[in-house]
Amino acid sequence: MPALFFLVTLVACTEPTTPAAVLYFVEREPGGEPYRTRMIVSAGFLRMDDGQDSQDFLLFDRADGSIYSVSSGEKQVLVIRPRPVELKPPARFIHRVVTDTAAFPAVEGRKVTHYELLTNDKRCYDLYAADGLLPGAVVALREFRLILAGQQALTAATAPPEMQSACDLANNVFLPVRHLEYGFPVRLADMTGRTMELVDYKTDFRATAEIFRLPAEYKRLTLEELRGKK
Repeated sequence: MPALFFLVTLVACTEPTTPAAVLYFVEREPGGEPYRTRMIVSAGFLRMDDGQDSQDFLLFDRADGSIYSVSSGEKQVLVIRPRPVELKPPARFIHRVVTDTAAFPAVEGRKVTHYELLTNDKRCYDLYAADGLLPGAVVALREFRLILAGQQALTAATAPPEMQSACDLANNVFLPVRHLEYGFPVRLADMTGRTMELVDYKTDFRATAEIFRLPAEYKRLTLEELRGKK
């Protein structure tokens, strides 16, 4: 065996790993074909991508609240920093939850319940949630969604009123984690018809540091800089 190959193999085998959970989903956009996505959750990071070899990914640093969107095609990293929600809610902004009493198959022994989350009598989310399933992933997703809400609020503040809907504002700005209050969403559909369904997961995944590493050679651009270029 060549010495170099042995050395590379030895380094790969001894690289430290971090305990994590890996979740697999099937998503579908309205009128589109289904596609698979992956989410990796550790104590320090949340990564979203299309699979094991994906060079395009979203990375959430849970320590400082920064989100990084990595584009291999543009060799660029878009940096999204935390910011407060400064937008005021609409004058009429009424929320309701409709709970289905039907029984659904459990997931890993966790009860699944069907909910409809409404704002101003419009169904914003159609949710099937498993109570108590993957609590660590729920916490990470809550952190991620709350960070995104500040940037979503800034976008909504500059959008024409006709481009804003009560569901958009509820889901993305003012109630960004309401779909996570009932357990892990094993199936979620929003008001546009976009769906996301959990198809598999492992809680004993070992994540290498490489999984959570940003390409050092890529140019970094903040979301504020990107907005300024438009």
